[in-house]
Amino acid sequence: MKKIIILSIALAASLTATSQNEENNSMADWSPEIYQVGKKYPGYIIKLDGDTIQGFIEADSRCSGAGIGSSNQNRVEFYLKETDRKPTEKYKPDDIKGYKIADKVYESINYSGGMFKKANFNLVVEDGAIRLYEWYSTVENYSMLSRQSGETWQAFDARRYIINLVVAKEPTDPIEFSMLGLSFKKKMPPLIEDNAEMAQKVADKEKGYTFLNAFEVIKEYNAWAAAQ
Repeated sequence: MKKIIILSIALAASLTATSQNEENNSMADWSPEIYQVGKKYPGYIIKLDGDTIQGFIEADSRCSGAGIGSSNQNRVEFYLKETDRKPTEKYKPDDIKGYKIADKVYESINYSGGMFKKANFNLVVEDGAIRLYEWYSTVENYSMLSRQSGETWQAFDARRYIINLVVAKEPTDPIEFSMLGLSFKKKMPPLIEDNAEMAQKVADKEKGYTFLNAFEVIKEYNAWAAAQ
């Protein structure tokens, strides 16, 4: 009976996380008007010492097909000038803290979509003291899918990509959003412990401070942290 209850809780947490990101839609805009693979966009890279270098970055795929090849998540081709034919430098997640291309900001955190923690570039979709990231992978039949007549790019992408939502206060210690649901009252308070009042509300499972309100809790904490 205990095993059934635990599995039921895990399933409920997973379903809640899915509903938060309804229909597997990205929080970012990947429409061709905003982002095109192969095109150079203004951006910058953030060096390990925190210095920022402005320039241009060539757009790559949001993730590697079947995990093979280069993508925004594992490599950056940086150009000082848009007209340069060869990149000034190529960076991997261990080389820099992050980068920006067009309207999208990536940061290097220890998350690669699996059990092992390995540095990769994850897309920032919620900025603040606690950040939300999106990690992408392709569905099994990715290369065989085509956009249907009248289908929006968002709907097409939802069929092609799997999105993992990731939470992190420190880049070395990310956690999948869905995992917070397994014990929100225990896992969330350490992330917001410097706001003792909020942390206690989560620990006590007060109304508005449960996993169902996780996004709102993160936004409230980030607003508080920014005001300090």
